[in-house]
Amino acid sequence: MSDFWIHRSKIALSELWHQINLVTDTYARSALKFAFTNTAWHATKMRRYNALGGQRPLTGTLYIPQLIAEGNVFEIFRHQVKQVSRFYATHPGLEHSEALVLARQSSATDLSWLPTSSIDYVFTDPPFGANLFYGDCNVVWEAWLGDVTDLTDEIVVNRSLPVTAGGKTITDYEKLLGDAFTEVRRVMSPTARASVVFHNADDKVWSALLSATDRAGLAQTDVSILDKVQRSMKGYKGRSGAELVPFYDLVITFTAGSRTATPDLNGAGAIALTSVREHLEGLPTGANEHLNQQRSLEYLYSLAVGAVIANGYHPTGLSFRSLEGLLRENLNSEGGRYYLH
Repeated sequence: MSDFWIHRSKIALSELWHQINLVTDTYARSALKFAFTNTAWHATKMRRYNALGGQRPLTGTLYIPQLIAEGNVFEIFRHQVKQVSRFYATHPGLEHSEALVLARQSSATDLSWLPTSSIDYVFTDPPFGANLFYGDCNVVWEAWLGDVTDLTDEIVVNRSLPVTAGGKTITDYEKLLGDAFTEVRRVMSPTARASVVFHNADDKVWSALLSATDRAGLAQTDVSILDKVQRSMKGYKGRSGAELVPFYDLVITFTAGSRTATPDLNGAGAIALTSVREHLEGLPTGANEHLNQQRSLEYLYSLAVGAVIANGYHPTGLSFRSLEGLLRENLNSEGGRYYLH
C-alpha cells in the first residue's frame, strides 16, 4: 500500500496526519481528517502530469500513469481545507441546529439497526456489476483511517479472482443484491417508495438486479432516464468506444409488494426497437448537442432497457452490443447517431 506514494510525500502526509490527530476539538479534527482523505488521494503516484494544468488522479480506478505529477502535500491540504471551510460557511442546512442526520457504516445486507416499516423513502445506487470495485479504490484513504473495508459482502462481480480467493460470480452478485433489497423491503413503510439508480451494458447484470428486487418483494412502478452530465472515467471510455459502458443511468422506482409475474422476454428487441422508433419520431429536425445526445447509442440503450423494464419484463438478450446490431439493421446510422429510414 505504501508504494502508492513517493518517500517525500509519505513523510509529509505522516507528519500532517500526526498533527491532525493532536487537535482536541472533535468537530475540527473530523473536518481536518475529511480534508486529509482527499489530500492523500491527490498526493499519490496516481496524480497524472498534464501540460495544461489540472493534474489529478483518474477516478474510479487504481491507475499509475507513465508521467507522474508530484503534488505538494501542504498546498493540496490547504486547498482542501478551504473547500471544507466554504461548505461549513455556506451550507443552509447547518444553520438549523435541530436538523439531524444519521450516518451509519454497515453492510446493506444487514440493516438490523433500523426498525421494520420505519422508512418512508429509500434512495440507493448499488454497484453496477463489475464496472467499479469501490472497496479496492477506497483503500487509498482507508489505510490512513485505519479502517479498511471488509470485501466479503461487497456487491460486485469479480472475475479477476477465483471464488476461493474472494472472487464473485453473477450468481453471488444476485444473492448479495437480493439480501440487500430484502432488508430495504423490510424497513419500508406500507406507503414508502424506493429509488434505484442503475445501469450496465450486460443484460445478465440487469436480470440479476431485477431478479433480486423480485425476490425481495419490490414492485417496480416507474422508470426514468438520469443524465449525470459529468462523465466518470468509465463514461468517457464508453463515449469513445473503448468500453461498452452506457452513460445514462436509469432510475427505477419500487413500492413494497409483488409485481405481476411475467416471463423473461427473449425477444426484448421488439419492445426496444419500438421504443427507439417512437422516440426518434418525436425528435425535431436539425442538429445540436442535445439532439445528438438523444440519437446516440448510449442514450438509446438506456431508453430501450427502460422501456422493457417498464413493460414488466427482464431485458434478456438486450446487451449494449446486441442493441447496436439491432439499430444498425433497422435504422440509418451517421457519425454514431441514429435516424429513421
